[in-house]
Amino acid sequence: MIIPKPSDAKHKTQMYRLLREILQNSILANKLVFKGGTYAALRGVLDRFSVDLDFDLPNSSNISELRIIFYDIFKNLNLEVKDESKNHLQFFLKYEASEFERNTLKLEINDQVSKANKYEKYFLPEIAMYCNAHTLDTMFACKLIAAKARFDKNGKIAGRDFYDLHKFFNDGLSINKEVVEDLSNLTYKNYLISLAQFIEKEVSSKLLLEDLNPLLDTKKPKHYLKGLKKELLLMISDEIKRLD
Repeated sequence: MIIPKPSDAKHKTQMYRLLREILQNSILANKLVFKGGTYAALRGVLDRFSVDLDFDLPNSSNISELRIIFYDIFKNLNLEVKDESKNHLQFFLKYEASEFERNTLKLEINDQVSKANKYEKYFLPEIAMYCNAHTLDTMFACKLIAAKARFDKNGKIAGRDFYDLHKFFNDGLSINKEVVEDLSNLTYKNYLISLAQFIEKEVSSKLLLEDLNPLLDTKKPKHYLKGLKKELLLMISDEIKRLD
């Protein structure tokens, strides 16, 4: 995973320490499924810095047990629980850092999982550990949903979601269409149409620049981001046309 600036090394270290502890715990390693931007970056299909850890929990009947395990891990790593969800496994974890540096790591475990999700065992070379993880087509499908779902849920837009979609489309990754349909309650084609309309209306080049500048290699040309929205809309349009 790239580090855009030297101060980000501390955050990366904290993420990797926590990830190793999770994967070393036999209960967590068997019940959780690694996903999201950090997983994609570790897998080598995403070329940006990712700052959170995200997992699926296909069986959500044991949340209380898992919460206790997480508390023990946080204590061992000197991570302070700054905030957390009482109903789900979502934690904001604070660590020591200098002023103006990142000092909070989000760990989120999603228990609203699509039955169409596909998983596989995958070896992460950068940390030399195996994990249960999304297949790439499931990862892509979930990102298609997440890009719009954030706004539908809390009115927020993450520019990184659209950068990731552009990267996955550009690299020709396949898409688990059943996941998109299950989570959106729309046909795959109709969801893509609604996503394109959302991007056209709500996503600006300014938003993309502001959100992605801290996450990309400083050598990445800014004009690349300025043209990203138009290119992504063309990619989605091409995908829709292939369905006709």
